[in-house]
Amino acid sequence: MLDVDWVSLPLALVFSAAAQAQPARPPQVPQPLPLTQLDERTLSADLDNRTFSLTFAQPVALQDVLLLLVRGTSLSIVPDPSMNGKFIGDLKNVTVRQALGLILEPFGLDFSADGGFIRVFRRQQETRIYDISFLATERVGTSSVGSDATPTASGARVTSSSKGDVFADIAKGIPTILSDRGTFNVDRKVGLVQVTDFRDRLDRVGVYLDAVQDRVQRQVQVEARVLEVELNDEKAVALDWSSLRTARDMDKVMAALNAQGTVRTLATPRLSMLNNEPGIVKTDPITLSVTPQISPDSIITLALAPVLSAPQALASDMVARVADGETVVIAGLGRDQETRERKNVGITGGWFGRATVVTKKHVELVVLLTPRIVPLP
Repeated sequence: MLDVDWVSLPLALVFSAAAQAQPARPPQVPQPLPLTQLDERTLSADLDNRTFSLTFAQPVALQDVLLLLVRGTSLSIVPDPSMNGKFIGDLKNVTVRQALGLILEPFGLDFSADGGFIRVFRRQQETRIYDISFLATERVGTSSVGSDATPTASGARVTSSSKGDVFADIAKGIPTILSDRGTFNVDRKVGLVQVTDFRDRLDRVGVYLDAVQDRVQRQVQVEARVLEVELNDEKAVALDWSSLRTARDMDKVMAALNAQGTVRTLATPRLSMLNNEPGIVKTDPITLSVTPQISPDSIITLALAPVLSAPQALASDMVARVADGETVVIAGLGRDQETRERKNVGITGGWFGRATVVTKKHVELVVLLTPRIVPLP
């Protein structure tokens, strides 16, 4: 253990305490400042509750710098016997803990604090094991329509897929955090990550894995409605989007659709999905792949791939960004429908008879998606 009664170094040392402001003094020519001149009222064994400024105009031996940091406190410091090197620099308003970290790291040194004892040592690698709770599988969502067995001019096959593998993503992310000497192993079966590196790098890995788990384990519940809308206007070839653009919740959207035609509900599935994991909605006329992504500000981005199977193969791919609880409308998947009905009609000469009346109307297939973020437990 190093200890001295008095040290004079070429530096300026100022301890600051907000509650104990000192009256201004006239400027003086800077002189070497002995440690015995420190204000005893600011001294504390705490590494974090006082700040000071250090200015080293000339290189100073590391051991002397460490002595200065703890002189006049109840802290004791034990440096590594092989420690050498000199420090030159300027530190402003730092605590003892911050000063130790800033001064020691460039020399490959680290410290540990146990009560009032500080031990300075050569940085050494440690091994930590992190527990991660994910499915140890690669999930792939795929939807397709059509047939390519006997290709024709009117035939089509469309496939939409999304893939998620958290363990593979972690195995790519950890190496960007580690030092050149760091190593790691990801064990899918037991859900563990083992990392060997310096302490500061291990801390960063822990922060990274916590962030990954927080985002991956978030859930989205998607309420879906698959509708057919038979338009009232026989001349209309599509829905009037002017009334739908302002409708952001389910009730307003349904009111806007009912105002334009007869609405028939084909399906009302409800999906619960993890963040960035695909889900599938499948009915007779349409298959829809949905992948949600939750941003830090709780905005939901939906990757959507609807595939229409009737009356002809039709597919699209889109991305929508909505707030929690807002409704996404997927439309434009329409067809013309003929209705044949036997009715009494007038005949020349005042006679009446029956004839087949053909009525043409446009039918729109509409999918409504309302995502909601599931609160974390």
